[in-house]
Amino acid sequence: MHYIKKDTITNRYTIKNLLFQFLLFQILSFVSISAQVNQEPVELEKIVVTPGRFMIYDGTVPQLSLSKTEIEQFPLIGNDIMRSGHIFPGVVASDYSARFSVRGGEKDGVSVRLDGMELYNPYHLQDFGGAISMIGLKLIQRADLLMGGFPAEYGQKMSGVYDITTKSPNPDKISANFGIDLINTTLLLEGPLTTKGTDKGGWLLSARRGYIDLILALIDIDEQYKPQYADVYGKFVYQLTNNDTITLNGLYGWDKNLIRVDDIDNNLESQYGNSTIWMKWRHSFNTSHWSDVYVFAGTSSQNRTTGKEDFDNRDFRFLGTKVEYTANILEKHTLRSGFEWRWLFGEYQYDVNERIAGIDKYRPINANIEDSGSDIKFFIQDEWQLHSKVALNVGGRYIIQNYRDPDIQTYEISPRIALAVQPKKNLVLRGAWGIYHQPVDIMSVPVEDDIQSVGRAEQAIHYILGCEYNPTNNFLIRLEGYYKEYDNLVGRLREFGRQTQIFTSPESANAKGFDVFASHAVSSQFTWGLGYAYGIAREQTNDISIYRQNDRRHSLFLSGSYQITTSWHLYLSWRFHSGDPRTPLVHNPVTLDGSIIACDRQFDDVHSERLPSYHSLDFRITKRSPYKRWNLSWYFQILNLYNNTNVDQYAFSEMRDEDTNEIIGCEIGEEPLLPILPTLGMTITF
Repeated sequence: MHYIKKDTITNRYTIKNLLFQFLLFQILSFVSISAQVNQEPVELEKIVVTPGRFMIYDGTVPQLSLSKTEIEQFPLIGNDIMRSGHIFPGVVASDYSARFSVRGGEKDGVSVRLDGMELYNPYHLQDFGGAISMIGLKLIQRADLLMGGFPAEYGQKMSGVYDITTKSPNPDKISANFGIDLINTTLLLEGPLTTKGTDKGGWLLSARRGYIDLILALIDIDEQYKPQYADVYGKFVYQLTNNDTITLNGLYGWDKNLIRVDDIDNNLESQYGNSTIWMKWRHSFNTSHWSDVYVFAGTSSQNRTTGKEDFDNRDFRFLGTKVEYTANILEKHTLRSGFEWRWLFGEYQYDVNERIAGIDKYRPINANIEDSGSDIKFFIQDEWQLHSKVALNVGGRYIIQNYRDPDIQTYEISPRIALAVQPKKNLVLRGAWGIYHQPVDIMSVPVEDDIQSVGRAEQAIHYILGCEYNPTNNFLIRLEGYYKEYDNLVGRLREFGRQTQIFTSPESANAKGFDVFASHAVSSQFTWGLGYAYGIAREQTNDISIYRQNDRRHSLFLSGSYQITTSWHLYLSWRFHSGDPRTPLVHNPVTLDGSIIACDRQFDDVHSERLPSYHSLDFRITKRSPYKRWNLSWYFQILNLYNNTNVDQYAFSEMRDEDTNEIIGCEIGEEPLLPILPTLGMTITF
């Protein structure tokens, strides 16, 4: 009898398939029960996609909006707030990860902000690609996805911004929401704050614990897998006076993972911690002028040991303050400015032997870094209503870092400008240009690429042109084209869960393309939507030009939403995209006396071929049943309805004899994405 034993790179990916296909994405089904005490359902106001917060003042806003009710009807994996952005044209994502990239950029080029605070790496299950975000959907009131050309108030990322606002606490009464499913238990408590009978604000507390490890313990397998995660979020709002409000936020995430298999090279033990706390004081001078003062601090830690002796340990700390001021002047100007000071500390202990081409060849990478320093950031912008049909946004950002290499310029300036013209009531034309710097700071040194110091910031220049046309209130079409130039690129984000066989560290890059989105509410019962994206992304290293990993030529999303009755709803969608770039693998047997003694791993030209095209048909049917004292809602969904075999990557694999463990073949194996996934869910609200 023979079996396939895969080496380090592939075996890690097999582990991820086991976890995610059986548990995380719930191949069989799950049931979630939510109990809500004396509370009406709270809906998410809007989830918005926009090229920037730039608008005509009469209410013509560049946005695509989804309500929480609509999102709950989508056949999404895990109902994750980060995954809700995957459906839009221009977003490049994978079934296995909550992370995403935008328009040819990298995944670390998207800033995630929560209640005005930029979060550091807010994902669980880092060893499996960051599959779940630390922010629960029930906490969210609004989220804006900015995909390019965004104004100066949004800083330090090159590609996009996901700006999330949490819900306000229940102002009327103390309430509780309890949720449980196959992988999570969630508890949400909230209530008002009163002083001498006067409402002064409210409080909110949410806790979640994943128990994939407990389910895996019930499965009869030889290997040991024990992934655990938990998070806690709290929000406290107190109104000091009619003009002053204090808001205190805190977010903490924890992960621990243990993998023990027969092949010691594939063993893993890791632990992650991530916490941020921030306080905001808002003072309103009047209805048109206000200031926000923040004080914040946070920590992040990682202790990761793989194989026999490889380790990657990191310890980060930061604290700081920022002040933002908004003033509406002369009815035609909205002036915004801000200042931030941040102190950072970082310690790296990195000792990893990275597998390279050849027979059991490795490249040792060692880094021991301990450093601290400060960032100072400043922005100013003015949104100016030049005419009833013309608006202009002009601004810029400045950053200085005191811990860069001595011979490196310590600062960058990022000017930005955008223009909107409304030639007729139902048509808006937009254009934007800007320089976007993404500094390498003490918490993001790419030690994986043997870099141990901080140099110049990465840079992107955006050129954006677009238009929006809504001939009627129930029809919208948006077209937006872009061209982006990247320079001074440093390192490359590496996800543990996706073990790409070869990494390139580009020096420069460019991306160009266009996105189209259309939505039409045909009637009160039926709505259809269409999203299409065309893009080309290339990068340059040592005068060699190749396609970027996120170069996705064509993407198409079709959807139909039908309200069958007042209580029954059907949602159907079809997703397609052309194949992403891949590097061909060569796996040749090395023989001695007629027997295979090793497999020689080699790589062909980088990104010279493509994966097969991806396509998936998904549907979800929802039933809502209100009763006198409680409500029942359940859904059934199937992802990849016709069970198409979508390929995530190709990997080296070794065929071995089960009895002697001798190598009998050297092959290239497919690593698939998700198969057909039926899921059943239920919610009970009291």
